[in-house]
Amino acid sequence: MNTFAKRFSWFLAFLLVFACVTAAFALTVTYKPFGVPDSRRAEYEAKLTALKQRKEKLQQVKELGEAARPKVSLKKRSHDFGMIDPHTTESHTFTIGNTGTDPLTLTLRETSCKCTVGDLKDGLVMPGEETTVTLTWNTGYQAEKYRQTAVLVTNDPEHETIELAVVGEVRAKFIAPDSIGFNKTDPGVETDSRFVVFSQLWEDFVIEDVRADREPFEWHAEPIDNSAPELADKYPRSAWKLNLFTSTNSHEDYTGKLTLVVRPADGSETIEHEIQYKGTVRAPINFYSPDIHMEQGLEIGTLDSSKEHRFHLICRVRGDISRHVEVLDIEPKQLRAELTPTTTEGSYRLSIIVPKDCPMVTFNADEKHGYVQVGDPQNHDFSNWFPLMGAVVDLDQR
Repeated sequence: MNTFAKRFSWFLAFLLVFACVTAAFALTVTYKPFGVPDSRRAEYEAKLTALKQRKEKLQQVKELGEAARPKVSLKKRSHDFGMIDPHTTESHTFTIGNTGTDPLTLTLRETSCKCTVGDLKDGLVMPGEETTVTLTWNTGYQAEKYRQTAVLVTNDPEHETIELAVVGEVRAKFIAPDSIGFNKTDPGVETDSRFVVFSQLWEDFVIEDVRADREPFEWHAEPIDNSAPELADKYPRSAWKLNLFTSTNSHEDYTGKLTLVVRPADGSETIEHEIQYKGTVRAPINFYSPDIHMEQGLEIGTLDSSKEHRFHLICRVRGDISRHVEVLDIEPKQLRAELTPTTTEGSYRLSIIVPKDCPMVTFNADEKHGYVQVGDPQNHDFSNWFPLMGAVVDLDQR
C-alpha cells in the first residue's frame, strides 16, 4: 500500500469516529429555547402546544365556513356603574360562552371614543367553554350621563356582532338650571321665582351672591335637606333653595341674565353660574267681548253711515283697581268711545259709538286701522289698547 492510500484510509477512519461521537453527543444533549429558564420549561411547552392547537382549530373553523355551528351565550350585555366621581376609572368584565357544536371566534371591531377593551381573554371559544371581555371607562372631569360600547364580530350566524355597553353618570360639582321663569304678575306687583341648586360632590357650599341685570331685585337662600322631594333621584350631597323677587310697573315680556356666586366649603375656588330668566307682566287693563280677538282686535264690519251703531265690551283693571282710568284715545276720530263704571270695582263698560251721519272712513287694513286706548291719564304706562277694524260708508251714494 503506498503512502497516499494509507493517508486516505486514516482520513476515512477519522471521519467515521467523528460521526459516531457526534451522533452520541446529539443523543445526550437537549436544546433549550433561548431565554426560558428550566423552571418554566413546562409552561413554555404548554403554550407552544396550545398555540399549535389554536392554529389547527382556527384552520378547522375556516374550513367549515358557513357550515360552522357555534352559538353565543351572553347573560348580560350592559352594565350600569351608577353614580361615580370625576377622574375615576371603572372596569367591568363580561362573560361570553359557546353553547354550539363548533368553535366560536371573537374579534374586536370597534369601541366608542372613551371606552377601551382592557382584556379579550381568548378570541377562540370551544364548545361548552367561556371567555371574558373587560371594558374600561375613565370618567374624565365632565359631569354627564354616558353610554360607552364595544362591538365584537363573531362567526355565530345568529349573532354576527355583539355590542357590550357600560353606562352611568358622573357626579357634578354644581347643578343649577340654565333658565328660569318668574311667575306672571300685574304691574307694580312683586313676583318671584323659586328653584333648587345642589352639588353631587361637595359636602357643603354657600351662595355668596346673586347678581341680576334688573332693578328692583332681591334674593334669599336657605339650605335644604338632601331628601327633599325636589331632589329625588338627583343624588345630592348638599343643596340650597333660592327665592328671587322682582317687580315692574310696565306691561311687558322681559328677559335677562343673573349670576350665582358659589363658594365650596372645602376652600376650593369660587365658581360663577349664569342663568337666563324671563317673565311677563300682564297688561294693566284687559278687554273682554265675544267679538274681540286677542291679536286682531275688534272687527265691526262695514257700517251704514245713515244709522248710529254701538258696540260694547267689558274693560277690567288689574292690580290697583281703585286707579282712575278713562278713554285716552280713539282712531278714527270720527268715532266715539265711552267708559262707564259697573257695579264691580275696577270693571267698566266700554262703548264704541259710530254716530249717525258719520263721514265715510275706512280702517280695515293692516297698515291703516283704528284703535281704542284706555288708561290712567296721569300715567300712560298704565294703559292698554286694541285694534279696531272696519269701514263706514254712505249706502245711498252707491
